[in-house]
Parts: sequence; structure tokens; C-alpha cells
Amino acid sequence: MLFVLLACTDPSNGETGIDSGEDPERSPIGVGDGSPESVDWTAIVGHDERADDPRDLGFDADGNLWVANRKDDRTFVVVDPGTADQETLRLKDGYAEHFMEETAAFSFDGNVQMGSCGESNNTYNDTRGRGNGYMGPVLWSTDLNIFGEENPIGLGSHLDMSHESPYCVGIAWEKDNVYWVFDGKNRALVRHDFQRDHGVGMDEHYDGIVHQLTEPRMTRVEEAPGHLIFDDTTGLLYAADTGAGRVVWVDTATGEKGTTLEANDPGVVRVEWDDADWGELATGFEQPGGLAFDGAHLYVGDWATGVITELDLDGEVVRTLDTGFGAERLYGMEIGPDGHLWVIDNAEGVFRIDP
Repeated sequence: MLFVLLACTDPSNGETGIDSGEDPERSPIGVGDGSPESVDWTAIVGHDERADDPRDLGFDADGNLWVANRKDDRTFVVVDPGTADQETLRLKDGYAEHFMEETAAFSFDGNVQMGSCGESNNTYNDTRGRGNGYMGPVLWSTDLNIFGEENPIGLGSHLDMSHESPYCVGIAWEKDNVYWVFDGKNRALVRHDFQRDHGVGMDEHYDGIVHQLTEPRMTRVEEAPGHLIFDDTTGLLYAADTGAGRVVWVDTATGEKGTTLEANDPGVVRVEWDDADWGELATGFEQPGGLAFDGAHLYVGDWATGVITELDLDGEVVRTLDTGFGAERLYGMEIGPDGHLWVIDNAEGVFRIDP
């Protein structure tokens, strides 16, 4: 399956928004007129591979591409993605109806683990009414001999779970076993420290530490992404506040412990986290959702329009690219090991942008 659009690479077009300080020859979204035809598109996973409602993607330490296929709670792992040797594995965890239910986002630690979170209230694929809120981020091994393979007591291959953030639509790894999430139910950015994992497929979820920021208040849009980026060079967390049409930043080194909150699991420490420094990086989007980061620029996918905006870290627009996907189809985005931007068209599959 291959979908390629003809390229137009005129860097002088006045509609690109290119700043004179930028290198006009380097951008993952091209330097043409910002139209879908100004870049090439290479299809990676689509209908031929039975992609159905893909939502997010990411790369493990070995360069394998992982795709969350929300429709059936499966995970696609693409070995040698975008090459002639590409191979697509369709994996399903042994207890995916809980740990992979409605998966909305992935985040990888650059080593042997990843986190996921699902836009679910714990309905077990709509078999348990409205759900009980017993949901949150999940910790996994990216070892393909473990993920989706081991199932020692019938609870699948997960390494740990925190049950304090239902309707989770974004996740970002910070360090060790620490992940930030966009908690849709509580309208908050939340730091989850799994601490020691419980081992493959076990069920001891009682040592987590959860800090729920009181500000900024976040607004989830149902079915839309609300992705996060953690910049480990500055300690800043960037978040797509989808319903508010903005991208916010939080200085994760600031704030203080506030009110103790009730936790779903005994032993879990869950508190409000007050007075963190934060602000708006950029406003004026319709429904920003997908985020990608190359260390110097942030790429923001607008779920309502299908337009990708490249921002510098002062929040200034460098350029834009209209994907041509239209409304409510642009989901996960990731800068790959090759420096290219890989994106999800929810209706068609995963594409690599070749500027």
C-alpha cells in the first residue's frame, strides 16, 4: 500500500511563515506552500494491515513502530517501518479489555518500557455499564517476548497500573517509572510515579504516588487526542488543552503538596499539587490534540482542521502544513528515529511525511 503526493518545495512562498532565522532547508513538515501536495506521504500501516481506528504511535529503543489500534484494543508493532523489509505484527494483550481498553496514547522511555493510557471509565468494552472509574496509565515492557505473550495469572502482560485517572487522553514519560497524563475526568495534568513495578501480569498496585495539579484546568474533547510532551532538558511539560484551543506549559520542578485526595487503591498516595508555574505557549487553535517534539520545535496537530503547526519554544509560528485529512482524523504524531514526522490519519492509517 503506497500513497504519494507530488512535492512542491518552493521555500520562498510567502505563506510558509518561515522566519529569517530558520534554516529553510530543514523542517519535518516541508518548506513549500503548506498544502498537502508540498510534501510526500508514505503509507506505513493501513487497511491492508487491518488498521481500524488507530489513535497513537511511537518508537521503541530498537526503532520498532508501535500503533494503538483502538477499535479492537490491539497493538501493531511494525519492524523495520518504512523499508522494504517492513513486517507488521498484530498483538493483543491477554487482558486488553481492561489494560488496553480505548487506548488513546503511548509514551516510550527510550529503553525497554512504555506507558499507555485509555479514554475509558473502565467499562470492559461496554460490558459493564458506565464503568466505575477504576482506570489510568499502564506500564508495559517493550520486549516482544513479554508484551502480549506472557499472562501468568490471567491479567495479561502489563507491569503496573495506576487507577486514578479515567478518560486519559495523553501521556508523557518523565524519568524512571514516572509518567504525566491528561486526566479527562478530573480535568487535570497528573504525575503518576509507579515506583517499583509489580512484575509481568501481577496485580499489586498499591505503592503509587499521584500528584494532581490544581492548575491549569484542562478540557477534554470526547474522542479527541490531548497529547503531552516532556522536555527533559528544561523540565517543562507541554500539553494540548484540546477544549480550550491552546497549548500550555508547566514547570514540573515547581509547586507544593496540597490536599490529600481519596485513592482507588489502598496504599496509593494521591494529593493535589498546588502553585506550579505554568502558562500558555500558544493559543488560537480550534482543537489542538497531537503533539511532537524535536528538541527545538513543537509540532501541534489540530484535530478540528487537520493542520499541523510548527512552533518555536517561544510559541511563535514557524510554518504550517495542511494534511488534507480534514476534521477529526489527525491523531498521534511522532518524530521518528529518521527525523521525519510520522502521523496518524484515523480513517486511513499511519503515514510518514517526507518533506
